[in-house]
Amino acid sequence: MIKKIKATNFKSFESLDIELGKFNVLIGANASGKSNFVSIFKFLRDVVTSGLDNAISMQGGVEYLRNMNIGTSKNLSIKFVSDEEFRLATPVKGKLIGIKAYEMIYEFALRFNKRGYGYRVVKDKLTLKCKVVRLKRKERKIEEKESLGDGEIIISRSNGQVKIKLFKDLREKDIFPPFLPEEKLPNRMLLLETPYFLIPFPVREIFDGISIYDFDPKLSKKAYPITGRAELEENGENLSIVLKNIIQSKERRRKLFNLVKELLPFVENLDVEKFADKSLLFKLQEIYFRNQYLPASLISDGTINITALIIALYFEKKPLIIIEEPERNIHPYLISKVVDMMKDASQKKQIVVTTHNPEIVKHAGLENILLISRNENGFSIVSRPADKEEVKTFLKNNIGIEELYIQDLL
Repeated sequence: MIKKIKATNFKSFESLDIELGKFNVLIGANASGKSNFVSIFKFLRDVVTSGLDNAISMQGGVEYLRNMNIGTSKNLSIKFVSDEEFRLATPVKGKLIGIKAYEMIYEFALRFNKRGYGYRVVKDKLTLKCKVVRLKRKERKIEEKESLGDGEIIISRSNGQVKIKLFKDLREKDIFPPFLPEEKLPNRMLLLETPYFLIPFPVREIFDGISIYDFDPKLSKKAYPITGRAELEENGENLSIVLKNIIQSKERRRKLFNLVKELLPFVENLDVEKFADKSLLFKLQEIYFRNQYLPASLISDGTINITALIIALYFEKKPLIIIEEPERNIHPYLISKVVDMMKDASQKKQIVVTTHNPEIVKHAGLENILLISRNENGFSIVSRPADKEEVKTFLKNNIGIEELYIQDLL
């Protein structure tokens, strides 16, 4: 889980410092900065998948990545704290040592040229907080013998040169394979793009494992080529392929059907139709017409949205998902059940939701709500209504959090 985010001079944020939980509901007025908050996650993911230059270009270039008022006067910086856990065993001086990492801190900063649109990396650092133990072999198992205390592994750069700082008696060759590059990194490349973050630490998987869903039911209603991706696309256009793969398994089909039935009791069955042109189309059978299926083109937008949402929550393996306005096209009566499903799914993956819907605000739980607003200088500010004494006073007087949100009193 990503526990904390800090950022400076990023889009509408002058300074951002917020802790995240398993389930996070992001609310705020139009143009308050919700999309810019989501862009932080997208930017990190794009760095991993496409490189820093391309990630900046996909944000519109440096002039739209940094804050327009701050410009080049401050560095752009981003810092993530995650509780990503992994274990590593390595022989050190004839003894077997175990390293148990329990927290990862990654931060970087970009400095912009005073003229033009150039930039360079001025800070780039990964800190892994670890517990160190001595291991012993017992028959075919490896067990912990004794604790050697806490320590840190720090990978950073200085003038482009990668530096590695290890604790206790560990040496670089104990952990890192000898084929890792030793030359200087370019000024416009982050450690996140290099093999240092692939071996032996799966840090890149945190950012690569982010999906930002913004479902468009109109796309899901069209036939989709059978050669598409097996993972659910972020706009939901390949819903028919994903559904086909799910219903091939008896257990997964039963699970999906039960979840859909919980929200849409009129659904009798879900299936996929294959056409001669090697395309697939989602179809649905209602309890009212047991002898005939409805093609996706005749299914309501809300039914499509709910099906895609359930798949994203329970069947996609991404560790962190962001869902833009999950309430779209869904009847208010069902919103509480949708929120309950998101809370349930958040026990196994981290979820961030953006919404304008007061019903989601009502059922989300005050402790899960993040409010984005703009201050007098136009900078976006993220706060927790649960921390405000005035909000607590209103709630004690039976004024609901959703009413405070509707009246813009938060």
